[in-house]
Amino acid sequence: MSDTFVFDLPATSTAAATAASAQLDLLSLDDAGLGGFLKDIGEQPFRARQLFAWLHDKRVSSFAAMTDLSAALRTKLAERAVLLRPLVEDVRVAADGTRKYQLKTHDGHVIESVWIPHASGPSHHALCISSQVGCAMGCTFCATASLKLTRHLSAGEIIGQVYAVLDDLAANLPVDPPLPPSKMRFRYDPEPDAAADVDADDVKMGRPKRRIQNIVYMGMGEPLHNIVNVIASINLLTHDKGLGLSPRRITVSTSGVVSALGRLGQETGVHLAISLNATTNEVRKEIMPVTRRWSLEQLLEACRAFPAERRRRLTFEYVLLKDINDTDIDARRLVQLLKPFRKEEDGKVNLIPFNAHPLSPFGRPDDERVEAFRRILDKAGVACFVRTTRGLDIDAACGMLGARKLEDARKNALPII
Repeated sequence: MSDTFVFDLPATSTAAATAASAQLDLLSLDDAGLGGFLKDIGEQPFRARQLFAWLHDKRVSSFAAMTDLSAALRTKLAERAVLLRPLVEDVRVAADGTRKYQLKTHDGHVIESVWIPHASGPSHHALCISSQVGCAMGCTFCATASLKLTRHLSAGEIIGQVYAVLDDLAANLPVDPPLPPSKMRFRYDPEPDAAADVDADDVKMGRPKRRIQNIVYMGMGEPLHNIVNVIASINLLTHDKGLGLSPRRITVSTSGVVSALGRLGQETGVHLAISLNATTNEVRKEIMPVTRRWSLEQLLEACRAFPAERRRRLTFEYVLLKDINDTDIDARRLVQLLKPFRKEEDGKVNLIPFNAHPLSPFGRPDDERVEAFRRILDKAGVACFVRTTRGLDIDAACGMLGARKLEDARKNALPII
């Protein structure tokens, strides 16, 4: 493997999604941006409030649907701007009710999102969304990494996944699927008690019951590699005139882009999940090339420097790979690495048994090995949870997105590589 970790976008895709069009994508703009756009086209900036409500509260997908705007203004908007919302191309439903969405972008790329019912409790559902087309990180256990990076998603394309899924659920799943067996439940949210507070806030504001309580930036792509658009999308999702999600209901997962961690902590109030996956730099370099740029020591130091009031929201994700990072020695090293995060319960670990697939050479440890690893952490006082796989029968589980290539590999009976 090369010692150089390439972080740049491909030369053929140096611009964001909106650059493919000469028109401006309004879905990516906040209310101030909409006001500036309206002023530029000779309209009154106050209409930004109406426009924002149509885009992010009513979630319309065409200018024609904005019926309280004049016909002349709607025509002008259609001439000067676009709404680049991804369109649902396919929905696959798992036995446990998980729904995996393949969505097509305006320029023909396919991205994926996963809706997980009852993820953090009865009727508290999570949506895992993508931040890039493909991924540049090259993690050797992840199916998405095999797609390589094509381009960043714009803020509008990121939140457009949420809006497209909400529309599909309203049209095709009016009633929540049954609760899975208790042994299958897991939680993305490190502070489940916040759910009651957020639901109470919705009742006070007269909002209908949400079909998505948690947003997880854990789909295709590395969110912190696309930090500008990810932060813009978080601001839109939490805007009180839009969906009005609490930052407590959003988790951003990263493989360890240290240079962007501070900015995420300073500009948002979201939860942070670190995809750790190894206890030595040598092993982590082999499975996560980002370690060639930022070592484990640098990553953990950046985590310790994350804004103090949010440190309690840190989650460390640890994918267990058979005979690679799942030994008792690894478990004890993990205990030592996370010692600084055990005060005041400000660090916790999600253990994720690997889901084997033809695009990765690794295997899944058996249940006894997973339990032995968990017991060592638990005995040392590390808050630890074994995440139950959801949506495995439709390739919706952690690290399994990029399904077309994955499905082709299975169809052609390719060996494990």
